Amino acid sequence: MKRTWTGTHGLWLSLAWLSASPALGCGRVEALLASRSEGAGPPAQAAAPPAPAEPARGPAQAAAPLQSSRIERDGLSIAFALRSLEQGEGALRGAAPAPEAAGAAAGSEVLAEFTITDATTGAPVTGLSPLGWMSRRAGAAGAAAPAGADGGAVDAAPDEGDCQGKIKSFMAGLLSVRPEVDMNAYLLWTLNEDSTLSAINPQIALGRTKLRSVVSLAGPGVSFAMHPDRESLYVTLRGGRGLAVVDTRRGLVRSNVPVGEDPSRVAVAPDGRTVWVGNDGDGTVSVIDARSTDVLKTLQVGLGHHEIAFTGGGRAAWITSQRGDSVVVVDGATLDPLGEIAVGEGIVAIAASDASGVVYAANAARGEVVVLDAARRDVAGRIALKPGLGALEFEPRGRFAFALNPAANEVAVLDGATGAVAHALTGFAAPDAVAFTDAFAYIRNRGAARVSLIDRAALGGPKAPPLIDVAVGQDAPAAAAARPGPTARATPIAPMPEGNGAVVASPADRMLYVYVEGMMAPIGTLPSYGREPRSILVEDRSLKEVRPGVYATPVRLGAEGLYDVELLLDRPRAAVCLEAAVAPARCAPGDGGAGSGCGDDPAPGIALAPLFEPDLRLEAGEPATLRFRATATGAAPALDAKEMEVMIIRFPAGYRWSGAPRAEGDGIFSVAFTPPVSGQYRFLAAAPGRGAPFGALPFVPLRVSPRGAGAAAGGAR
Repeated sequence: MKRTWTGTHGLWLSLAWLSASPALGCGRVEALLASRSEGAGPPAQAAAPPAPAEPARGPAQAAAPLQSSRIERDGLSIAFALRSLEQGEGALRGAAPAPEAAGAAAGSEVLAEFTITDATTGAPVTGLSPLGWMSRRAGAAGAAAPAGADGGAVDAAPDEGDCQGKIKSFMAGLLSVRPEVDMNAYLLWTLNEDSTLSAINPQIALGRTKLRSVVSLAGPGVSFAMHPDRESLYVTLRGGRGLAVVDTRRGLVRSNVPVGEDPSRVAVAPDGRTVWVGNDGDGTVSVIDARSTDVLKTLQVGLGHHEIAFTGGGRAAWITSQRGDSVVVVDGATLDPLGEIAVGEGIVAIAASDASGVVYAANAARGEVVVLDAARRDVAGRIALKPGLGALEFEPRGRFAFALNPAANEVAVLDGATGAVAHALTGFAAPDAVAFTDAFAYIRNRGAARVSLIDRAALGGPKAPPLIDVAVGQDAPAAAAARPGPTARATPIAPMPEGNGAVVASPADRMLYVYVEGMMAPIGTLPSYGREPRSILVEDRSLKEVRPGVYATPVRLGAEGLYDVELLLDRPRAAVCLEAAVAPARCAPGDGGAGSGCGDDPAPGIALAPLFEPDLRLEAGEPATLRFRATATGAAPALDAKEMEVMIIRFPAGYRWSGAPRAEGDGIFSVAFTPPVSGQYRFLAAAPGRGAPFGALPFVPLRVSPRGAGAAAGGAR
């Protein structure tokens, strides 16, 4: 099954065979709901054979799932399990088994995992592209009970027709028919010109908006990078604002990390342990612990703009400085310098290939690429090109590098195996960015409203591959006004998860264009909601083959109850339904709250008290620190800053700021807020995990005076 997504309607198009194949449908679950918390095994009448053994995966093998079910269908054994994130992710790392958990609880984050094996041999079935969903069964108010909490009957498991129908409706992307858990989701994150990030869900078909959230930053963003676990985005900010750490799950700024002057380039090490920030204003690179966000070390590397590349899976970092004459090599584990390699002043880009064992550094003024031997950490040669070089990237296989020259309107394809120019390509209009799909290299033309595609399969041949130009938008990217200050290479092209197309950000048109390979033009657009998207990343949360025959993705569970688990397979083509039970939310003593499952008390078990005067008046454009006290009532444990969220909105509509507070001790939290314009605002706090979503706690009004008018007495304290 080839999955193709259209930007015009945001649909996954693989529906035709569902309609044309009435024989396909949902098999009956043969072994249901082995709940660890209840110690229940499969029903006595279940006739399914034991689940085939999974491939050995270290000491975490013994970690049992929180919930599991299994069926046999068309020669396949399909098992579904909900595992704690520690069980699932720890198993992949070979970690020790996680402690016993009470079950898959409502509102918790777990790993949804399908294990697909041959029913006869037990061999894993690999290379599939499954789609999965979870939908709460009507009337299923109790996690494992056959009747709802109100005594009403729970709907029966779907038959074949119902199973197909539900999958077809989910794939249509309609807001009116949405599953509680979507295992195929991905978001588009755009770094905008107006000090915001946008999270756009392209898979909603007929909604009023595809905009999931807007994250307000403390200053204009320069560049951003996503952590491999997709939980965090790291954004460098102008104006001395440091590095913003964005929680992608909650759509808010978790913290702002002070780094050096004028941070620009940000890169996450391949192992995900550290984040590297090039500070163009003071000749340093800040190395940050990805988990704690502490600055581990500040490296002196030379003045000017910095670019960063990694070799050996992150064992070594290679750092350039445009006004320095050396490439600095740093041990990725100890953060100690390994040496400096003299390359000459003017390096603007760097790219590394473990496959070829080389690091390339582009010198714009000299018009050459310096070839560095990664093992010997020495200059192995120089490739003469033309002055004006810009972006430099290796394609995913690591053999060919693309050196873009916006001044000469050329792209040189360099062979990492020979250190020579494989192809000199012309016909571009200020090429300034490159991205790769399975089949093509995509080159953005900053001077024209088009993207040029290059067939990667033809790179090894003697003839230069032809350019395939695709018109994208109305205005060239160069038509968008450039902001003064530090700059970093934009990433305006994001390959789609299917590998057969890309989304292109057009800042001049303020649109996102969706292109699928084989088409003559983009198949649709996505709005950027009036903002100028400068860079774009994909947060892919779809099912991935994490081990042979095992397909998994992290999900957040919905309310308690009995769920149908819908699975669509491509080989053989089959739509099957399993089951899962979600237990009530696990609550601390004294917790409560509407919809929290933590008791009958409708009031959240949290007391909120602002530590600023009721008549506080802020001034537009002036930063202020707002402190408040948040305490848990009863015997509930004290609140942690990670549990809290703050939102400040301009009432009745308009600007919205969101962020995570900073703990100051003794139940006191604070947020730094700079109101952009005058008006009436509302300060809201929430602790969703404690049954207190936004709106559950009283808001605090704020008044903002025009800039220069002066704030009234009674400021934050």
